Parts: sequence; C-alpha cells; structure tokens
Amino acid sequence: MTSAEGLGTGGDSASGRDRLLDAAMEIGGREGLQAVTYRAVAARAGVAHGLVRHHFGSREQLLAEAFRRAAAKDSDSARLEADSIEEFASTFVESLNTSWERPLLQFDETLQAIRGGLSIDNVRQQYERYIAEVRQTIQGVGIDDADGRASAVVFAALDGLVLQHLVFRDDARTERLLETLREVIRRLVD
Repeated sequence: MTSAEGLGTGGDSASGRDRLLDAAMEIGGREGLQAVTYRAVAARAGVAHGLVRHHFGSREQLLAEAFRRAAAKDSDSARLEADSIEEFASTFVESLNTSWERPLLQFDETLQAIRGGLSIDNVRQQYERYIAEVRQTIQGVGIDDADGRASAVVFAALDGLVLQHLVFRDDARTERLLETLREVIRRLVD
C-alpha cells in the first residue's frame, strides 16, 4: 500500500489521520504553529495536501486534534495516573526527552488560545483531563481531594516542570524536583 492509500476515504484512514496528526505535532513542536500548513503536513506525511483538508476541514481543526493527540500521548507516557506516589510521573523525564515536540506544541497552542487565536475550550478540556488523571493518583493514595484543588496544584507544578525541563535540559535537576513534588504529596497523605 502506498502512503496515500491509507489516507484516503478507504483503507486504514484512522492510521492515516494519525500520521497526519503526528506530522502536524512534529512540525508545530519543532517549528511553531505558524509552520503547520496543509502543504507542510502533507509533505511530512508524504501525501497530497488536499487529503489534509479532507480529513480535518480547517487548519484550526487540525491544530485542535493535534493538541488533543499530543496531550493524550504525554499523559499516557508520563504516568500521571499511577498506583503509588513512587510511580507517579515516574517516566516524566524520559517522556520529555523522547518527545519534546509535543509539550512545545501544547505550550504554543495554549499561548495562541490565550491570545484569542485558537479556541480556549480545547486547552481547558486538556487541562481538565490532566488534572483528572492526577486526581486519580491523589485519591488512590488516600488523599481527600473532593474539590480537586490539590490535584490542580500538583498539575500546576508538573506543568511548570515541563517548561523548566525544556529550558534547563537537566534530567537530574528535574528528577530531584519531581521527588520533592512526590514528598509534598506524601505529606498530604499524613
């Protein structure tokens, strides 16, 4: 099968969409949102640019879906939902190091949404998803977080750690800060 066959209306269009979204995530993370065009995404995926429009309809929809896909991949790979405090965010640094484009894309889209250039609802939904995953861990280890404030604070710390890790690029520093965050969570249990 050629790369275009899987991206049409027949064939494996779900994986075709995923390849287009992955191309958009990579371009957006490496070069910025302004570089995410139908032609650039199509070229990266090896298809005609009309297929990008066919699958997403608009650039805004492409960006929104790429943002959601990046967020889902990041939360899965970073272990925000864990069975213990020790496991919480245990693959955070590894996840950032292997796919640094995804958080950059998310920060870029978040800033664009705050400025009014993209829908803020998409960003809010993803933040709520992240916080809900943190909340699963928090409540699972015995912390009463009925109003979700503790989970929101823990996620805010993680969100800041993502940015700091991208700035400092120091695994040991980030791991130390994660351990400090885990210690704060342990104190909430006591």
